[in-house]
Amino acid sequence: MSVEQSLAGKVVVITGSGRGIGKEMAIDAAAHGARLALVEVIKENLDATVKEIAATGAEVRGYHTDLGNEAQVIENFKAIEKDFGKIDCLVNNAMVHEAEDLVKTSLDSWNRSLSITLTGSFLTIRAVLPEMMKRKAGNIINIGTVNAKTMVGSDSYSVAKAGLHALTRTVAVRYGPHGIRCNTVVPGTIATDAWQSRVDRNPTIFENLKPWYPLGRVGKPKDISEAVIFLLSDKSEWMSGSEMVVDGGLLAGMAPMYKIVEGSD
Repeated sequence: MSVEQSLAGKVVVITGSGRGIGKEMAIDAAAHGARLALVEVIKENLDATVKEIAATGAEVRGYHTDLGNEAQVIENFKAIEKDFGKIDCLVNNAMVHEAEDLVKTSLDSWNRSLSITLTGSFLTIRAVLPEMMKRKAGNIINIGTVNAKTMVGSDSYSVAKAGLHALTRTVAVRYGPHGIRCNTVVPGTIATDAWQSRVDRNPTIFENLKPWYPLGRVGKPKDISEAVIFLLSDKSEWMSGSEMVVDGGLLAGMAPMYKIVEGSD
């Protein structure tokens, strides 16, 4: 069965697309007919992902970019618009995940989290808005996290992502009259190589997390990618300012707790 070409002809920019969730989104968007501009700071990951997707026959280009560098963001997003003629959709996926608590967090670490995860998304959104406003059409998706909704650690990362959730609402309300919509996807724990250092310290970490998820597992990149493909498509054309929670039921309640409270454990 062929994949529905729900994104046929759409120019989609995805940040942090060299690995993990970002790479999965890029592969899926290409399969749905998107023309892809991949933005990534790790050159070898970017080149490998571009090569893999290009081998399928999809149109894809890579843009080596440090989202903490304003000049690079401005220059490369101008290049994307020149190369593709327009930008229809932007997915802000790039982030820096620092696991320290507040006392152990250095100012450099704090600033790095905000610079890439939040300010980098501000820079990319600011870069695409003028042309989207001229065309009276645009679709922006920010990848948030359950950390922005409840305290589950990784303090600087959580704060940066909470700011990104707020940025979604700002864009949706302020620029909706210009035909631009903006939504947040809210993942729970997703098993990707971004977790590798923690897996090295605790090989059973995903098993340990399972009891907190009513659906009995942590997430896969595909779980998030499927949600993003829907939001990128015209099927979601009346959704804006929304938070699409894709978390296996985590935020619905504290799964290990209710049995203790009611005495049924």
